[in-house]
Amino acid sequence: MGAGRLRCGNAPFPADHADRVIGVTAPTTSAAPPPAFRDASGHHYHAARLAADRRLTIAADHSAGLAAECAIKAILLDYLGSRLNDKQRPYSEDLKLDAQLNPPGGKRRKQPRTEYLHEHLPELWGQLTTLLDRRRARETGTLFLRLIGHNPFHDWNVADRYGDGTAISDADLRRHLRAAYELLAAHEQARVLGTGALA
Repeated sequence: MGAGRLRCGNAPFPADHADRVIGVTAPTTSAAPPPAFRDASGHHYHAARLAADRRLTIAADHSAGLAAECAIKAILLDYLGSRLNDKQRPYSEDLKLDAQLNPPGGKRRKQPRTEYLHEHLPELWGQLTTLLDRRRARETGTLFLRLIGHNPFHDWNVADRYGDGTAISDADLRRHLRAAYELLAAHEQARVLGTGALA
């Protein structure tokens, strides 16, 4: 290569353009902070109340569901043994199927990740009750058991946010707001008391 000639790949690059060369480095991946589900739950709940006060039914119901999801994830992580995976997503080892559960000589079943990853309502409520059933004696009180005895989000669907609001009744919204509040309160009570038990 002659003096004053740079190369860009296989093509010569004129020396008079050397001042226009931009150095590119590989992107660095900084570790994302872990999710703050308890704080997010409170923010979503307050947004839900504000939207409900302004009769913004879709936004209020959607935010109430997100508040409940975040509160459940906080409860699962802080009090029921769930963890974050390497992508900062909550999951429970207790919900993973053991390979021994497959029939002898049978084909090994690949477990859908939705069965052990904590994702969305209404399925997330089922995961909460399953894990509580396994730990009931030492970590839950009667008030919390009454709260989770019936899933108030059984009819909630994240896709309702795309609707016109007619699928969400005032009773549905009140039920969702109350459940989100009670989940937040249960987590907060366990945190303040420092017992690690859900009263």
